[in-house]
Amino acid sequence: MKILAIGDFHGKFPKKFEKIAKDCDIILSTGDFANIDKIREIIFKHWTAKRWWEIIGLKKAKEIEKESFDSGLKVLKKLNSLGKKVYIIWGNSDFYKTMESSEPKSLNPGYYNNEIKKLKNLILIERKKGKINGTEIIGHGGYLDVTDFIKNPIDKDKKKQKKRLKRYKKSEEELKQLFLKEKPKDFIFLIHYTPYKIFDKVKFKKSPMYGKNVGWEPYNQVIKKYKPKLVICGHMHEYQGIKKLGKTSILATGSAAEGKAAIIDIDKKIKVRFIK
Repeated sequence: MKILAIGDFHGKFPKKFEKIAKDCDIILSTGDFANIDKIREIIFKHWTAKRWWEIIGLKKAKEIEKESFDSGLKVLKKLNSLGKKVYIIWGNSDFYKTMESSEPKSLNPGYYNNEIKKLKNLILIERKKGKINGTEIIGHGGYLDVTDFIKNPIDKDKKKQKKRLKRYKKSEEELKQLFLKEKPKDFIFLIHYTPYKIFDKVKFKKSPMYGKNVGWEPYNQVIKKYKPKLVICGHMHEYQGIKKLGKTSILATGSAAEGKAAIIDIDKKIKVRFIK
C-alpha cells in the first residue's frame, strides 16, 4: 500500500501533488486546509491582550473569516478531485463543528463537516478508528491547548488559566477514551499536533512561542503505551523527517503549502520518501 501523507495546506495546493497522487493508493491528511495567516498575524501581535476580532472590528473580521473558510474549502475540493480515497482529520485552523470558540456566532462562515458530505472521496476519521486495506488507523486532530500553555501559563487571568486547564484535561480524557474501548494493534496514528518535545520547538521568530515547545504530552503517553507502528503528524511547518519515541517512528510530513509531503510504502516493512 502506497500512502501520500500530506497536510498544512493553508489554502494552497501545489500542482505537483496532482501527479504524485496518481501513483499512490490512498491519501492521509493531517489537516489545516484553511489559510489563517491574516488572523494569526493579528493574534501574534496582540498575544493574549485582546481578541483578534475586537482589534480590527467585526465587519473586517467577518470578511477575513469568509476568505479563510473559502481557501480551505477549495483545497478540500481539490483533494476530492484526485480520484483517490482521502482520509482526513481537522487541523487547528479548520472550520469544524466541535471546535470550542469564543468568537461571536456572526463571524462563523460555516463548517467543513457540512461541505465534505458532498465530496465523496473524503473520509473524515476525526476522533475515530477505521481500517484501510486491512491496516487499522486512528485519527485525532483539531485544536488543542498545548502542554506548555499549562506548564508555563500564558493567561494572566486566573479564571482563564482554570478554563484552559479544564479544557486540557477534557481533551486528555477524550483521547484516553478513544483507546479504552478496544486496544488497537499494529495501527497508524494520524494526528495534527506533534507529541511533546518532538518536532515541536518553534523556530518562527515572530511567534510569541518562539524557542518554546508546542507539542501535546498526552500523545507521548498514548504512543508509549499502545506503540503504533507509525505516527503521522503535521502542524509544525519547520520540520520534516522521522524521529523515534520509544520504538515508534514519528513522521512529520512538512507543509504542503511549501510543496512538502511524504510517500509511505507499507508492506512487511515501512519505507518513507520525503517530497521536498
